[in-house]
Amino acid sequence: MKLGEALSTLKKEKSRLARLILLRKENVYVEEGKKTKFDPKKLSEEINKKIEDILELKIKIQKTNINTKVTGETITLAEAIIKVNDLRSKISHLSTLFERKRDFLFRDKDEKELVPQLDELEVEDKLEKLEIDKIQLDNKIQITNWTTKLLD
Repeated sequence: MKLGEALSTLKKEKSRLARLILLRKENVYVEEGKKTKFDPKKLSEEINKKIEDILELKIKIQKTNINTKVTGETITLAEAIIKVNDLRSKISHLSTLFERKRDFLFRDKDEKELVPQLDELEVEDKLEKLEIDKIQLDNKIQITNWTTKLLD
């Protein structure tokens, strides 16, 4: 199984787990003298098994991420994932930097004018570079995910 396939499977299994948990919750109470459609005890067993399967898959994915270099890079998948998340965070913070300026356009007449301490165009240029870096690294991660065999 390729790493990308394992990630897709993990997502599906988490979704199935959530449905099983909801199904158990909906069937935990029953009118006296009646039976539920689904046995909560059996559902609990299925939930526990699903949790074990998910844990095993997560461990394999992490092991693979730590031991695999990203295609065309010198860093591991684990490092690249952290780096992409850091880039997303930087982009998010810079994207909201000038929101106060927009709010300022609707200010009261008595409010004093605020002068920005950073050049908005420079920040926009930085944002564009960060977006490109994020997209490029994200693409390399995806390529690596779909060309790398999952480790046991």
